[in-house]
This record gives sequence, C-alpha cells and structure tokens, in this order.
Amino acid sequence: MPAPRYANTVAARRVATPPETSAMELIWIPISVLGAFLQAIRTAGQKALNAELSTLVTTYVRSFFGLPLLLVYLWLVKEWTGQPFPEFNVRFLAMSLGASISQVAATVFLIQMFTLRNFAVGTTLTKTDVMMTAIIGTLFFSEVITGLGWVAVILTVTGVFMMTFARAGLRAFSVQGEGADAWKPTIIGLASALGFAFSYLFVREASLSLESGDVTLRAACSVVTVISIQVVFFGAYLLWREPDGLKAMFPNWRLCTFIGVTSAVGSICWFTAFALQNASYVRSVGQVEAIFTLLISHFYFKERFNAAELFGIAVTVAGVLLFLL
Repeated sequence: MPAPRYANTVAARRVATPPETSAMELIWIPISVLGAFLQAIRTAGQKALNAELSTLVTTYVRSFFGLPLLLVYLWLVKEWTGQPFPEFNVRFLAMSLGASISQVAATVFLIQMFTLRNFAVGTTLTKTDVMMTAIIGTLFFSEVITGLGWVAVILTVTGVFMMTFARAGLRAFSVQGEGADAWKPTIIGLASALGFAFSYLFVREASLSLESGDVTLRAACSVVTVISIQVVFFGAYLLWREPDGLKAMFPNWRLCTFIGVTSAVGSICWFTAFALQNASYVRSVGQVEAIFTLLISHFYFKERFNAAELFGIAVTVAGVLLFLL
C-alpha cells in the first residue's frame, strides 16, 4: 500500500533544497501580500466594532459573517477544478480543530489590546509571531527553513519593529502602572503572538494532511472546516454566555458584513499561501501589513513619514525580496 500523501510531503520537505523560483512557485508571495492588506483593513474594522460589541462577539463576527462567502468559494473551486472533495482524516480534523481554537484565542487577545493604555507594547509584541512560527515550526512541525530563509525572516521582523518604534516613540514602550497591570500588555501581546503562530502551523499541517485534490481545493476545504468549527462551537458558547451580544451584531450589520467579507477573502489568501509554502515564510511576507498601515496614515490622515520609518520599510521590503532568490 502506498504511503499517505502527508507522509511523503513531510519527508520530502525534511530534505528540501531551496524552493524553485518559477512564477508559479512564487505565487504565494502576492497572495500573502493581499492577505496582509485585507488583514490591516479588517483589524481597523474590528477596532471600530469593539466600541459597540464585546471582545468575544467582535471576534465571532469575522467567522459568522465570513462563512457564507467561504462556502460559496468552496463550491466554485470544486466546480472549477472538477475534482471530488478530498476524504477527511483524523489528522486533518485534529489540525483544523487546533487552528480554530488557537486563532480564536489569538484574536481575542488582539482585540483585548484595543482597550489597554499601553497599546503600542502589545501590538508590537504580536509581531513576534513570525519568529515563534519559525522556531516552533522547525522544532515540532514540518517547517524546513534555509539559511537565506532565516535571514529573510529576521529582516522582515526587524523592519516592522523599526517602523513601530519610529511611529510610537520609545516612551510608549516604557512600563506603565504597578504590579500585574504593568506587565498586562506584554503578556497579552505575547499570548496573541503565540496563538497566531500555532494557528498558522496547524493550518498548514491540515492542508498537507489531505491526501487528494490540488492545492486550491485543499486550502478551500481547510478554511471552510476551520471557520465552520468556530461558527458552531464558539457560537454555542456565546449563545450561552452572551445571547444579547449576539443579537447586537445585527443592528451593526454593515460593519459586521465588511469585517466578514474582508476576513473571508483574507483567510482564502492565507490558507492558500500556507498550503503552498512554509508558514513562517508566508507570515514574514505578511509583515507588509505594517507598511500598509503606514501608507494609510500617510495618504488618508496626511501624516508624514520620518527617516526611521522609511528605513524600516526598506528593511522589510528587502526581507520580502529575499524570498524571490
């Protein structure tokens, strides 16, 4: 009996040489950039919605309002490819469950930071998710990172940190408050980063564990499964604990729909990219989200770049360009 596809894939990746640089091999880069752009927009929407709804309900909105679009996308992919749905296995379901739980937890922590006084500390620490993904993925998952890959990862993270410090200033990162409250932004920021890191790795492993179907179909099955788990089980919890909060989503349906659509399309981008490439590489390219945030500030709010921000952008872009080599 032939070995399962997942086993062959992981074995091949363990002895992998640097990836080919054909156009199709690099398609994950623009897909990741689009995912980062949509994530920046969605996060802004969630921050606005959090003023009206609780943290948990705001987290739930992205899944509940995004699932219908994802189901349509899955049907379109199946019709377009003409392939049957891959057979789900225990590993796929376990990885999907892990991705669902860790993604919800990370998002809850992220939204909780909107209410913190020292927001800059927490949001900066969430950017450590790339390094966490690379280290944890190498030690415990199927990540295979080349020497040049490590350089690219470190450059993109460094560039983002430079942009953040340049915009917020060093004073914003000083410890404020006393006792546990002083360290709350640090703890929540690191917890969010860790949750996101595990969600990326679980998503990639889920896609790799499916034994049939092309990458687009496997990614579509993965994203629908993960989001469906969130809608059903997280929704049941909220129905028990915050029924009035769930009802409050519908008067805010316009903003909720915006968040759901941007989240759904962004998730399609992320899941497809994760199915194509190392999770740590994908998230490194995704650090361009910080650049999009600066560009929005510059062109919409008319805020000027300073020299440190421009240098941080250059370092981040340099790290992304290394993945083309």
